[in-house]
Amino acid sequence: MKKSLGDILVEDGKLKPQDLRRALAYQMRQVLGKDPGDVTEFILEVARNKYNNRDRYYLGRILTELKLLPEQTVQDALEEQKASPAEKPRSRLEALNGILVRMNSTYNLIDLLNQVLVLAAQLVDAESASLIIRDHVRDSLVIVMPTGPGAHAVRDLEVPRTRGIVGWVYANGQSVICNDTANDPQFFAGIDTASGYASRQILCVPLTVKSKKLGAIEVINKLQAGGQESSGFSPDDQYLLEMFSAQAAVAIESTRLTVALSQAEEDLALCATDVAAAQKAHAGALVAGSLMEEMRQSLIPMRGYAARMVERLDDERVRNYTRHIDREMGRLLSHADDVVRFLDGTLQPLLRPVDMGELLKKFESRAWIECRSRGITCRSETRGGMLVNADEELLLTAFWRVLRNSRAAMSDGGVFSLTASLGGGQALIELGDTGRGIDADPVEQVLEPFYTRGTPHGAGLGLPIARKIVELHGGELRVFNRAASPGALVVITLPAAG
Repeated sequence: MKKSLGDILVEDGKLKPQDLRRALAYQMRQVLGKDPGDVTEFILEVARNKYNNRDRYYLGRILTELKLLPEQTVQDALEEQKASPAEKPRSRLEALNGILVRMNSTYNLIDLLNQVLVLAAQLVDAESASLIIRDHVRDSLVIVMPTGPGAHAVRDLEVPRTRGIVGWVYANGQSVICNDTANDPQFFAGIDTASGYASRQILCVPLTVKSKKLGAIEVINKLQAGGQESSGFSPDDQYLLEMFSAQAAVAIESTRLTVALSQAEEDLALCATDVAAAQKAHAGALVAGSLMEEMRQSLIPMRGYAARMVERLDDERVRNYTRHIDREMGRLLSHADDVVRFLDGTLQPLLRPVDMGELLKKFESRAWIECRSRGITCRSETRGGMLVNADEELLLTAFWRVLRNSRAAMSDGGVFSLTASLGGGQALIELGDTGRGIDADPVEQVLEPFYTRGTPHGAGLGLPIARKIVELHGGELRVFNRAASPGALVVITLPAAG
């Protein structure tokens, strides 16, 4: 893959990184509008109404429009981009790793969707690829922005939701390899009839975000080097495309969330009529910056796992690495979603009886990789059985927020402990660390939104979100510096279930 225009301009010293971010954010808002809404709706909106006018959203044009660069500088960078050789990956997994990085470097959904399709075809050596999205209004599956032979003829064509291989994949959430479409009763020939393109082999994988079905990615006709007849798609192709689809879904959803945060920042800035409002506007900028930093940080472990994968995809170690990747991507999405819901006041629990001992065990299991990679020992203890009425995932999020705060205070490693006990009709959960303690005065200041204590890329929302979650459960969260030992202590009280 060739370097992006923005990367070339920054590396050549023609553009400052902050100016590139400004241009990308402006480009993103121009493409997506102010309210991205539901993720499937905004994909269809971009594909149907923005794609044909994509020259309006070209980064070079935006850089000149914002007067960040003269037109000649942009043209020179474009010539440099054309002349530069595309780096050829040494393996398919290295190619996948490069694709993931490239997909997470753009906020322009038009670029992102194009990359998803072009790179998906390249990854598994297919002639063409299509992104197929569910249109809930018309109750059909729509082919958006296809690539390869016959692409112009199939763009915006619809497949009945219950028909074809893609209909089965969408309904069942499972991948399908079909290497003989002529004899497959599930194959829907209507698309080939409309395009004049013969689909001999199909590999189709589901596209989902946080269990929400978006549609599918479909690649068609396996290429074979040297003019030999292709043997068709393999389980290895399916495995790689499934990994790719998972990251594509994360990139799409993170783009939507980034727009929402960017709009929140703008709204705060419009209200900046006094000092307090101006501070809120600055806080909004910190939120957006923090999310971007989270996205970059999340790529580090994903790249590490991908680099350690081997070409033998049936190796159990590969499956383990994949689970780690999925977990990291899920953490990224949860972080962004928590921030958005905290800012707009939609953070609400769905209560049911939860065993606190089982909950602490689940948290310790989820936190194992995070703690081990940073030299932190995680310990949990439950003194007596107890039930609380809680939203399990939200409460785990609160614990995770506390852990992240403690982790920052234990740069050289340490111990993070969780202890739950019952007393006076309340569940008492103590979360402690052996870090440097809380340097705020008073210590309760760390519970206020946007208090960062000088953290370079923090927005100061970790503990405030944790406190908000606890309060929504009818409980209380307090913070202390330990009296007899180093470190901090977070004490959560929750009503015990009757």
